[in-house]
Amino acid sequence: MPPIYAVLTGDFVNSRHVASEHYDTILYQLEQLLLSQTDQLACSFNFYRGDAFQILLPKPQASVMLAFYIRLTMLSLGQDCKISIGIGGVSNLRKDVKSASGAAFILSGNGLDKLVSGQRLAIFSEQAELQQVLGVPLRLADAMLSKLTARQAEALLLYLLAPGSSHDAIASKLGTSRANVTKLLNNSHADYQLVESFLAYCEHHITGRIG
Repeated sequence: MPPIYAVLTGDFVNSRHVASEHYDTILYQLEQLLLSQTDQLACSFNFYRGDAFQILLPKPQASVMLAFYIRLTMLSLGQDCKISIGIGGVSNLRKDVKSASGAAFILSGNGLDKLVSGQRLAIFSEQAELQQVLGVPLRLADAMLSKLTARQAEALLLYLLAPGSSHDAIASKLGTSRANVTKLLNNSHADYQLVESFLAYCEHHITGRIG
């Protein structure tokens, strides 16, 4: 049986309407985010067609967390993307993600095409039970993320990248007050403590089903 991986296939939303200079900023910020996670998650990635990407993640349990990082990065820049997470075997590992193959790639790629209008995030697995357990909660989380302002997304991203960070520390990075950070993190759409619990929930169920 081939090893189980997660593959994240993503596509920018309304990329044709993004100014070229802002587009460069988006690509740079996403690349920096992924590079910052390489050591911890051992992920490899590739950008293609200018507005799409694919990530190979040997730690499937971290796939939803990484998808959140990416969505929040995009949202903090006033943009968004669609992400399809595929969890399954990878039978042909290559250094270049573009050359690898397996069920995880098929699930992720086909899944992106299955996203309905307005849907930005979904998970597809060889294990039907896992997909069933995470499907609806992830759809709700997706809807909440889509309602965040750029500032709320930026504050939440900073917190998730450094769990336990004080509001003072985040305020310093954002150049704002502690009170404003508290307001941003406790927003009605994606409260930071609820998001943290949700990511732990996803990690627990994925870990429990892939062994």
